[in-house]
Amino acid sequence: MKTLLLSTLLLLFYQVGFSQNNIIKGKILDTDGEAIPFASVYLKEIMKGTSTDENGRFELTANYSSSDQLVVSAIGYTEMAFSVSTLSNPVKLELPKSSTTLKAIEIYGGSGKSLEEMTAMQMTGMDIVRNASANGDLYQALQTLPGTSKVGDQTGLFVRGGDATETQTIIDGTVATNPFLGNTPNMPSRGKFDPFMFNGTTFTTGGFSAEYGQALSSVLLLETEDIPEKTSSSINLHFAGVGGSHSHVWEDKTVLMGGITYNNLTPYFGITPQNVDWVKVPEALNAKTAFRHKTRTGMFKMFSQYNLSSVGVVLFDPEKPYEGRIFDRTAHDIYVNNSYKGLLTRSWEIDAGISYNKTVGDIAMGEDNFKEDNQHIISKVTLSHGFGDFMDFKIGGDYRNDQTRWGNYWVKDHLTSAFTESMFHLSSKVKLRLGARGEYSSRMDRFALAPRTSLFFDLDDFNKITLSYGDYYQKAQDEYLAYKSDLDFQKSTHYIINYKREIMGRTFRVELYHKEYDQLIKFNDESFSNEGYGYARGIDIFWRDESSIPFLDYWVTYSYIDSERNYKHFPISAIPDFVTNHNFNVVANFEIPSLRLQPGLTYTYASGRPYENPNAELFMSDKTKDFHNLDVAINYNMNLMGHFTVLFASFSNVLGFDQVFGYEYSTDGTARVEKIPTSKQSIFLGLFMTIE
Repeated sequence: MKTLLLSTLLLLFYQVGFSQNNIIKGKILDTDGEAIPFASVYLKEIMKGTSTDENGRFELTANYSSSDQLVVSAIGYTEMAFSVSTLSNPVKLELPKSSTTLKAIEIYGGSGKSLEEMTAMQMTGMDIVRNASANGDLYQALQTLPGTSKVGDQTGLFVRGGDATETQTIIDGTVATNPFLGNTPNMPSRGKFDPFMFNGTTFTTGGFSAEYGQALSSVLLLETEDIPEKTSSSINLHFAGVGGSHSHVWEDKTVLMGGITYNNLTPYFGITPQNVDWVKVPEALNAKTAFRHKTRTGMFKMFSQYNLSSVGVVLFDPEKPYEGRIFDRTAHDIYVNNSYKGLLTRSWEIDAGISYNKTVGDIAMGEDNFKEDNQHIISKVTLSHGFGDFMDFKIGGDYRNDQTRWGNYWVKDHLTSAFTESMFHLSSKVKLRLGARGEYSSRMDRFALAPRTSLFFDLDDFNKITLSYGDYYQKAQDEYLAYKSDLDFQKSTHYIINYKREIMGRTFRVELYHKEYDQLIKFNDESFSNEGYGYARGIDIFWRDESSIPFLDYWVTYSYIDSERNYKHFPISAIPDFVTNHNFNVVANFEIPSLRLQPGLTYTYASGRPYENPNAELFMSDKTKDFHNLDVAINYNMNLMGHFTVLFASFSNVLGFDQVFGYEYSTDGTARVEKIPTSKQSIFLGLFMTIE
């Protein structure tokens, strides 16, 4: 079967070279005739796209029909769709500015983008769903970007030597404290948000703005979509569940959306052999609603989502290694986010938001039972003002009310923060960003002040260099604050050099970094302290090419990291178990327009991870075997009953690599088990239909 599958896939990829090529090229301008850089340009029917260069030029090679539409969008501009049958070649298209575009934002960071957007890595919803390893999960897709480590037995993003708690997910300006569906031991959980609800994602792996706090390593910035073009519905059906949604648009300025999804993995397990003993098959119900309204001077957004999930599985028991213990979790989670962005006065912009996240659950681990109960209310206000061509200024603050139950203890904290930041345009080619952030925790009764700065050099139309320095603070986790409230903030200091080149659909990015950790949590049987420390240093390389080879969009990433830390129970400074020194990814997406097929593949390599062997002489000296994985996915675009429909299939680990993430040992060290994926290989099939 493996040989047949690989032969079929190779035949499909080979056919790419025999498809007929058509070229659309031209320039995207605003209504004043100025070029719009980095605009998104794609053919709607076949979902093939590219982006403009810094001069607004683009070139798109595809086999399209005369009924297709060319869709053009850019931040701060109204999205437009043009029938290809009416276009000349080369084309010259104009986008009107949206009513919410503000001068301060147009200037800030240059070219209508913030410094984060210009130096960080970005993904679209299409990048995520077409990533063969992601299966539509935002966080799995991000693990194919440089700076991340492949940690297949834990939930979250592990960035540049940091653990999963060191990355914050920020939606429309405020933190989403629980962005995952759950946290089952030794198994990664999916993200709970649909990637298509966002205009795009900005993933910064360090050196980020003073606007963002409580993240020692990284922030993931997500901006929800604005007003869709038209009223539409969607249906999705796959081996793990079924779902549907509907969006109703009024007069291009108001939209109300609702959706519901039910997932049950019983059919999926029926065709995929499992490596674990499930007591309760994973099951989840998800309901969401969203509202958007465009005012005369801005945009109001509301998004809410409810999740009900349950799972039960037999885990390794260190006390009884040959019997195991049952882990069972049933939980409810609700998330609500409200935001407004617009003009406060003729020259000041306001960006305000408030979010609420509540999780309640029952957890059983063997004979022990726990109550899961946490609540987070987060509010934020940012004011921005542009002082001509010389400086752009922002000031703001945020407030967090955190309440978490940990065992028999309640951890309550009021975290208050304020920040200010200025971007100085020293010349047309040089910008200097200076900022500072102050944070106070009532639980710890501690204050931290974090200076941050970046120097940006625009070498020419295509090449940029950025130097960044900053201090970053994060309070201790609730499990430690429950027992000792007077701990201090944990700290990291970032030193970063970034080089980025973008030209005609090709992007090269390389970043050198050094990160120092201080005041990390350290504990033993008797006490907790901030005596931990560590470091992480390395290089991240990213290459993406969307235009050189017709019908092929691919990216290649490589990361090297050298990292150690002495924290938690570590007796010495050592490499933690979530760090892989070498990480390499290849993501390739093909187009076969004549067959309406979109094959894709993702290959991942990660060097072995250290693990704690109680029988070894040196702490964390043993390592797993290197990790290899090849995933393949195929989309087939069709018209079903007059509606655009995508049939999709994905195949994981098609070459059958043996993958080991680590080991667990019995208390006396005489028995051990491997930490391995829940299934060695899997097949996933589904259908997605859009009804307009």
